[in-house]
Amino acid sequence: MKGQLNPKLEVGDRVMCYHMEGEINVTPGTIGVVTKVSKDPFEDDGEIYSVSWDNGSTLGLVSVTDAWKKIPKEL
Repeated sequence: MKGQLNPKLEVGDRVMCYHMEGEINVTPGTIGVVTKVSKDPFEDDGEIYSVSWDNGSTLGLVSVTDAWKKIPKEL
């Protein structure tokens, strides 16, 4: 999939996980929808994206350790 790695996300965006640090429940290629965006309290410019993954998981993406791509709306 073409596109920028780790773009800024908004609620409602569809994302594909490329890497989630230390997690096995959200494997590379898992798709989900962003449900909340919040500042990471431990990083000055970091963000945490709460995601409802298609596999039922609700683990969030952490901008400083995880990797994802935004899925274009037309797909």
